[in-house]
Amino acid sequence: MLVSMFLRSFFIQAGWNYERFQNLGFAFCLEPALRRIYPDPARFKAALLRHLAIFNTQPYMASFVLGNIARMEQEASASPSPEAALKNMPGVKQALASSFASIGDRIFWGRLKPMTVQICLLVWAAGGFYGWLLAGMDAQVSAALLLAGPLAGIVFYSAFSVYWRWKGLRAGYTCGGSAACALDSADWPRQIRLLSTAGFAMSLAIVVLSFSLLIAYNRGHVTWHGAAVRLALPVMVLLLHRASRAYGRSVFFAAGVILAASVLLFSLIGLQPFKLYL
Repeated sequence: MLVSMFLRSFFIQAGWNYERFQNLGFAFCLEPALRRIYPDPARFKAALLRHLAIFNTQPYMASFVLGNIARMEQEASASPSPEAALKNMPGVKQALASSFASIGDRIFWGRLKPMTVQICLLVWAAGGFYGWLLAGMDAQVSAALLLAGPLAGIVFYSAFSVYWRWKGLRAGYTCGGSAACALDSADWPRQIRLLSTAGFAMSLAIVVLSFSLLIAYNRGHVTWHGAAVRLALPVMVLLLHRASRAYGRSVFFAAGVILAASVLLFSLIGLQPFKLYL
């Protein structure tokens, strides 16, 4: 039963809709459990309709809710008063959906997803491909290396998502019945901090590598004056962005100032941006 629910959880977004979000996918994933718990067709139909109410959470973390609800349905079916046993189910379902949505968004969307790009760039750099940074590079790169970068990021991301789908389903089924079920299955703040540190370390490695390659690539071809101009422009943009945030200005204000300054620099002074950096 758990294996069937696990495999179906990969399609929880397939029936996503604007009215009730993931309700169709949730009911589809829960169906193997409901068929085993309620062999009577009428009770099975009633149970399935119960779970067509609005439901929405982070899709990889939905397994925690699925396992919990499956256990609650199982205990309710064996209870002498099923109505009383099912009374708390909507509240538990909503509480867990909200909690794991917050955790999952911070882990997967906020950290793991950007890290897939970082891993791709680091794999390319390790393999000797710098075309993503040095546009004028003429070196031939194998198709295997070009594919290895994205695949490494995809494998890294998928490993986390598959692991938490399965672990969440088992953890939820084990402790089903509580609005705090499986929230203690991991030290989530520590996990988020570790992923943030890893992402920062990879970003730092990419920045150091990029500047080192640019220095080596342009050595002997760029004057100190030209290097200072190249470095000053992005630094000025960053400083303007920080100043705008500090004084409560929007990003559109900063973009407008940058656009006006760019027109001034590139038209009156004669700077050519594409030749300046490429």
